[in-house]
Amino acid sequence: MIGRLPLGLLLGLSLAAPADAAVRRVAVLVGNNEGRVSDQALYFAERDAEKMREALTELGGFERGDVQLLLGRGRGQVLSAMVEAREAVERARGDGDEVIFLFYYSGHADDEGLQLGNTWLRFDELEALVDRTEADVRLAFVDACNSGELTRDKGGVRAPSFVFDVSERLGAAGTVIITSSSEDEASQESDEIGGSYFTYYLVGGLYGAADRNGDGVVTLGESYDYVYRETVLRTSGTRSGAQHPTFEWDLSGEADVVLSELDPAGSRLVFPAALEGAYAVFDVERRSFVGEVEAGEVDRALAVRPGRYLIQRRYPTHLLVADVRIDDGAELDVAALDFEPLEYEDDLAKGAIDKQIAAARRPHTTLRLLFGITAPSREDYALQYFPGTGLAGAGLRYDKDQLWGGLDISSGTWTGTILPAQLPVDARFTYADAGVELGWASRPRALRVGGGLRFAGVYLRRDFDAEQEVPSDFVLTASPGLVAWAGWWPGRLQLDLDLRLMYLPYDMDGQRGFAVSERYLGAGWRF
Repeated sequence: MIGRLPLGLLLGLSLAAPADAAVRRVAVLVGNNEGRVSDQALYFAERDAEKMREALTELGGFERGDVQLLLGRGRGQVLSAMVEAREAVERARGDGDEVIFLFYYSGHADDEGLQLGNTWLRFDELEALVDRTEADVRLAFVDACNSGELTRDKGGVRAPSFVFDVSERLGAAGTVIITSSSEDEASQESDEIGGSYFTYYLVGGLYGAADRNGDGVVTLGESYDYVYRETVLRTSGTRSGAQHPTFEWDLSGEADVVLSELDPAGSRLVFPAALEGAYAVFDVERRSFVGEVEAGEVDRALAVRPGRYLIQRRYPTHLLVADVRIDDGAELDVAALDFEPLEYEDDLAKGAIDKQIAAARRPHTTLRLLFGITAPSREDYALQYFPGTGLAGAGLRYDKDQLWGGLDISSGTWTGTILPAQLPVDARFTYADAGVELGWASRPRALRVGGGLRFAGVYLRRDFDAEQEVPSDFVLTASPGLVAWAGWWPGRLQLDLDLRLMYLPYDMDGQRGFAVSERYLGAGWRF
């Protein structure tokens, strides 16, 4: 039997297990917007991986601690995650549990393997890694092919399809590896839906969009019909042509299996049979499409989390849009909502997706203003040679995912007294430096921390009171050091606290050098 929808294997296998068997579910989900074979980064591959985690933990019986999510990571991190997954499987089997292992990838690929930034993982390695977990049932979902523009193909060169075997019970172990398209097709992502077609319908079907008979249960047959039909339909008019989700499997036993069941106690949008046409549901707070429901024939429902949603009914000339908020455990009848007409250029959902695209295209460069203080790390040096000095400056910082770098310059002056040889001397101190930084940071979020290396040129000058007959002196030197920072980045605004620790290798008053610290408050704007 040749099937064209992978998702049925996920929950269908677990639900077909013997009732007295405890089933543990372990997953490694990988999303990477960048690949070795293309200069064009994908915009939604990493977000698609996040959507899969949400679906698996909410509907698939996966505990959040058993799901590893790797975004923008390379080969080494993926291999480490697979080792951790194998150890988790071993522990579960040691406890007498049966185990389902799931691997998901969204990103670039060529005809040999997955592209993980500047690294790669061959398909034969992937097969071996999945098998080595020794889970009772082993699943791998590969959503990848080659890249493009508005509707982008995902990956580099069209990847081959796979043929594998699976049994319907956990007691008979099997491996399934699924691609999002056949061997001569490209898998595609779309700006309109903010993700790949394959994953979009895969996840949306689980939330209830695939429930064609309206019984609140999504079965394998319904999911097959929904994902295959919608993916082919939505990609048939693209430059790459129609995309057919494909796998080959042998499933005996029940002709149809349950994949998900809408929680009657959860929040739901209900589409009664009296409605007609296709309705798209957009999650405003998370800026993502939830799914599309083909209304009519029977009552249908879509499981949603509490929050604000846009429900759209599309016509050739305009949209009808309802802006609603649903509470926890509430049920909204879509037929009773007030829909307002809206021109396509004013499409609020599409506008939110456009903001994500603009953010992905925008260089992550920040112009920063810096205000701080510098002083020797040792208090006795500050008293005898060089006291603390206030600083002001400016700089540029560039961040791409977790890699960051910066250029900056700052200076300051201060007049005070030092005590060389226990004799007070009045002096005017001038300090200036210009440096470059490079380091690693936490993943882009509103709150971030980072650290790295710094190399700077430092100018330090002391001008003494003429009455004291002490000659002025200065030092110009190169200074290596370390930098650490913590920041709050709400949108384009960036507020940071920077701490630098540098070594000044110079000769002043017989000293051969000492450590200097700089502490800054930075305020910046991304452009």
